[in-house]
Amino acid sequence: MGWPWQFVSLASEAKHTRHEILSQFALYSQLSVLIPIIGYQAYRLGAWLLMKRERRGVAYMALEEPSGDTRPADKSIGGIARRWRVWKWWLNDEVRPSWGSRGRWIAAVIWSLWLLFLCIFRTGNGTFAPHLILLGSLLTSSLDYFHLTKRFGSVAAAQVPFHYLLAMRTRFSPMITLFRTSHEQLILWHRTSGNIIMVFLLIHGALYLNYYIISGTLIEHLQGLHASTGVVAVSLGAALAGTSLDAIRKWSYRVFFFCHLAIGLGVMPILFFHAKPLRVYTIEALTLFILDRILRRLDTVTEPVSITQIPHTDLMKIQVPITSKKLGRFEFNPGQHVYVAMPSDKSSKISKRLLSNPFTVAKVSSTGITLVLRALQGPTTQSLWLHARRFHSKPLLSIEGPYGCPINIPDLITNFDRILLVAGGIGATFTWPLYGALREQLEAESRDPDQLNFIWAVRSSAEAGWISDSEEQAFSEDPNIQIYLTRHHDLAESLDHDLSDEGIEMDDMHTNPGLIGGIKPRIGRPFLKDIVEQIFSINSGERVAVLFCGPQGLGRELRTHVGGWAAQGRDVMWHEESFGM
Repeated sequence: MGWPWQFVSLASEAKHTRHEILSQFALYSQLSVLIPIIGYQAYRLGAWLLMKRERRGVAYMALEEPSGDTRPADKSIGGIARRWRVWKWWLNDEVRPSWGSRGRWIAAVIWSLWLLFLCIFRTGNGTFAPHLILLGSLLTSSLDYFHLTKRFGSVAAAQVPFHYLLAMRTRFSPMITLFRTSHEQLILWHRTSGNIIMVFLLIHGALYLNYYIISGTLIEHLQGLHASTGVVAVSLGAALAGTSLDAIRKWSYRVFFFCHLAIGLGVMPILFFHAKPLRVYTIEALTLFILDRILRRLDTVTEPVSITQIPHTDLMKIQVPITSKKLGRFEFNPGQHVYVAMPSDKSSKISKRLLSNPFTVAKVSSTGITLVLRALQGPTTQSLWLHARRFHSKPLLSIEGPYGCPINIPDLITNFDRILLVAGGIGATFTWPLYGALREQLEAESRDPDQLNFIWAVRSSAEAGWISDSEEQAFSEDPNIQIYLTRHHDLAESLDHDLSDEGIEMDDMHTNPGLIGGIKPRIGRPFLKDIVEQIFSINSGERVAVLFCGPQGLGRELRTHVGGWAAQGRDVMWHEESFGM
């Protein structure tokens, strides 16, 4: 069967019908985003009921006298739960390093097929009956090429507001509330959504260009507003997608950030004038963008901060005063992060005013918060590093947040028998506050302290020194804290050295360092396989929570070892703190 869509000439009445169908399917495209939202809420409810049923069955079996009589229903529920845990872990594994999880790829394929169906179904000459199925449409000889072409554009454009909704950072974002997650997790789905929209827009543009070339009217159409704005919009979209690649982001975050911001805003008026049916979607997307910016601005404080260099390292400690009204939000959940930017003043370049970077809150005191960060090659950390080396320098900083996935400390202790916290390098700014809060909760409930373990691989004792001058000295000689020094000596290199935080060297060492926060460190690299095996081997029925923050390579190694136990059906919670944008 050949290509079924033809260049069909329609009467005015048929064109009106086609316009109505285009609007109808664009609306279907936009409303269909409710399907995964409702589906996820149903999944959460089902998972919660299954968990309650399984644990009630376990408690019942524990009270029963040993006998040959068992409860098949509870065995069935437990078997289903174990199989689902195995599948869930498999879905969350990466397809390939830095390619994203299998679950996101599968979801992207399913969603793309659904949008493709919306693009193809009823693309006739305006006289199709609504009850005709897709196969019947494809076999019809009078399929409308222009209807198909326009449908790809309208269906994709109707997805743009949802795409912007996924990118909202404010704590009032409905997606953050509905999915009980953080901006850093949603931004991964934002990238997936953007790739899908871009593919459909490219098909839309390619179909139009194909017609212009076949009909010999390419130059004529490109002189018109409709075609010219379409070419510009697709070109800008391709540029946006190209500068969003991981290679570009790692090469220069500034290039990615400013291209993303400028193109994301600049394409809106172009789409507005490209076609009238798209105007409602561009207005929706632009409204969401402006609303997000306003809410984030209201959640931003600008204060003079104290910056000190941690001796013999490329680390800085920043103390930020926070009002008592806002401080409660930082105290409520440890392990949160803020976005830091240089404020808008005459001495700041435009790049410093707009660019913001996420940093984890390492400590919350009665007067403010403390950030510990590494000086990299970006404009923000370089400017802060210069201030850190100046005596009594107190620059103005804009602090936006706090943000982060809410980790409920009491629930974590109640729902899991063992908790393993693993950090690499500066990643301890996330795990160390969590450890303190979890230990305090265990002590308050008179629970076994061996339920909690903390592993930290850090370059040197100097880089771990930021915990030494705090109240965590009370954790002195805690056998559940293991700090590993992975370099021969304290860092004394200047910033001319490679300051990448991705690599934690794992050289064996033979020096004898002093105490770190009252804790005696170990020399060499942590053997994660042995550590994981020790945790999981204590009791085969225990539920284990693993929380990690650090370099990607270390995280992949840890997840591989934990995955071996998850593949056996163990109840494992995995949380990796990372910034996806």
